[in-house]
Amino acid sequence: MPEEKIKLKNLEKRIDAAKDHIAEKNSPNIKPSPLGQVMKLAVEIVAAMAIGLGIGLILDNYFSTRPLFTIIFFLLGSLAGILNVFRVAKSMQNN
Repeated sequence: MPEEKIKLKNLEKRIDAAKDHIAEKNSPNIKPSPLGQVMKLAVEIVAAMAIGLGIGLILDNYFSTRPLFTIIFFLLGSLAGILNVFRVAKSMQNN
């Protein structure tokens, strides 16, 4: 009987240690790698530019004004992407 209690106590300690280890891994205090941060910023700007370009192409096809809306919305998308990158970089710097 006492041997079973000792085994049970050891098992409980190992379970608690495993739970603590999992909690440490899932902690929100883990910082992303620098490469991950750079990739996030790159995706932010490229996505904004692509959306602006897409909207411009769709409007140009609809109104038959070939380069006008493409240029305008590409520039607007680029500006939005740059502003978004500044915003995200500032929040990364504060954290």
